[in-house]
Amino acid sequence: MRFDVRVSNEEIEHELANLQARMASGRHALVNLPRMDMPFPDIEFRVRKIAREQRVYAIDTGTGLLVGYSVFDILPEGSRRLHGTVRSVHSRYAAAYQGRGIATALYTKVLSDGFVLVSGARQSRAAYALWKSLGRRMRFDVVKVTPNTIEPLRISERDVRFHDLDVRLQLYAP
Repeated sequence: MRFDVRVSNEEIEHELANLQARMASGRHALVNLPRMDMPFPDIEFRVRKIAREQRVYAIDTGTGLLVGYSVFDILPEGSRRLHGTVRSVHSRYAAAYQGRGIATALYTKVLSDGFVLVSGARQSRAAYALWKSLGRRMRFDVVKVTPNTIEPLRISERDVRFHDLDVRLQLYAP
């Protein structure tokens, strides 16, 4: 696991504005996507399923602006028996909406629905802090992901192996 993801807030804002413009009309317009049943103050969630992934868009109900998204992707590695439940996840949220608990609430909902989340091989420090925070309430493991298995590792962040690209974090409901 590496902590080398650095995306500026300006890049995120630009990406969200472009995404909202692309999804303003047509078959995949944000307003036409099904709502996710998840109450959160002043935010509504819309869901789009694309092949192996599910995208969840967060929209400010007051402004109608797309303020972030999370992508839950079927993990291509690991045991085939887990493909129905294990999702790799990444998220991006506008600066004004970071730290408000949106990703925490969304990840908690997905976990409570029975899914297992596995981090990417690279994360930002903020993403790692979110995972560690969730790990205090959910089951949290460090795992090694290979083409055929996902196996727990009994190592800490201080272990040199922790920084290997096949080492990931795993969360699931207790």
